[in-house]
Amino acid sequence: MSVDRTPAAYAKTRPVRKLGRALRRRRRLRVGITQLFYVLAGVALGLLLPQITVGFTVPQAEAAQMLFAVGAGLLTFIGVVFSLLFLVVQFGSTTFTPRLNLFHSAPIVWHAFAFYTGVLVYAFVAALSTSGDDRMTGLVPVVTIVLLLVAIALFRTLQMRAFSSIQLAATLAQVTQRGRQVLDGVYPDKPLPEAGDPEGPRALPHGTREVIWMGGPGILQAIDVPLIISTARDADAAVEILVPFGETVQQRAPVALVHGPSDPSLDAVVVKAIRTGPDRTFEQDPALAFRVLADIALRAVSSAINDPTTAAQVLDSEESLLRMLVGRDLDVGEVTGPSGNARVLLPLPRWDDYVALAFDELIEMGADHVQVRRRLERLLRDLIALAPASRRAPLQRRLDGLASGRSTAE
Repeated sequence: MSVDRTPAAYAKTRPVRKLGRALRRRRRLRVGITQLFYVLAGVALGLLLPQITVGFTVPQAEAAQMLFAVGAGLLTFIGVVFSLLFLVVQFGSTTFTPRLNLFHSAPIVWHAFAFYTGVLVYAFVAALSTSGDDRMTGLVPVVTIVLLLVAIALFRTLQMRAFSSIQLAATLAQVTQRGRQVLDGVYPDKPLPEAGDPEGPRALPHGTREVIWMGGPGILQAIDVPLIISTARDADAAVEILVPFGETVQQRAPVALVHGPSDPSLDAVVVKAIRTGPDRTFEQDPALAFRVLADIALRAVSSAINDPTTAAQVLDSEESLLRMLVGRDLDVGEVTGPSGNARVLLPLPRWDDYVALAFDELIEMGADHVQVRRRLERLLRDLIALAPASRRAPLQRRLDGLASGRSTAE
């Protein structure tokens, strides 16, 4: 079964739809640009504000001492605040999973650091720019106090986000929400085709050659599908991606197959369209939410932690994602161009893959816990009752395995 999806349609339904190429570029630069903006704002405010002559004035010496004290105190304050960040990340890695990086990548973290840095720069610049005067405008200390109050409010927001990120319920809610966003983008809300639908994969152009990845090893994070489609259409070719999202692209290993006429320029476009990095991201990885949830559950049922209640709570989140997918057409890996010819083939997970990822490891490790086994059995029965006939076999096999104590792989 193939899905007729044009570049425009794919752009509307691709994972986390608001994250396009421009946004990805901005995200890579956001930390440096954000910090630079706040620093420049601090310099400008520190230079211009003391020049205002409206209002009351204060002795320059006392005001400068206050500004230097504020700047010195902020240095320590920044260290304390961002030690909190490192502790939260470490706690999440040891308690949940190292793949969970929702907090330290949140915009509030880098905006807070940039704001504190800007206030520090403002305090020093304002003090130094009036070093030769006897008095300075009273707006300088007033604005300084206001900025410190804003810094305290920002710290409270950051602190509450940090506390939330180490709570199980909030963490599961965030992972589930991100997972639903990605799954909504990858798999449009289209029901399964009727049984006996004659439509099958479209014929691919003759001739095949491999595209070799010459860069360093990295995890495949995103693919610019519209770019590949437009170039493949011009070359009258089709591109089959070999490495699934979230898997490592190894150096000198094939990353794609090009079906059609030999065109070296298309190979270069394919390599350019593939973005790798050190970590898995939610951007175009539909299986990451299941992987993170499975890791949290496996840690919970390990002998070191022995917390079956957490594993049962994780299964609630997995059920939410599986219920979302159980009736959808997941055969969307074939992306077509405007002419209807296949242009990109993506190795996306199927229903069996999601079921295996959600259940198999936990059944192997956690079935000895009565609470986990009962929750697994209830979840499987509910999904079997909800699933179309073509989706029930993998669920029934695991339910039977739980009842008999057999391995899920049998």
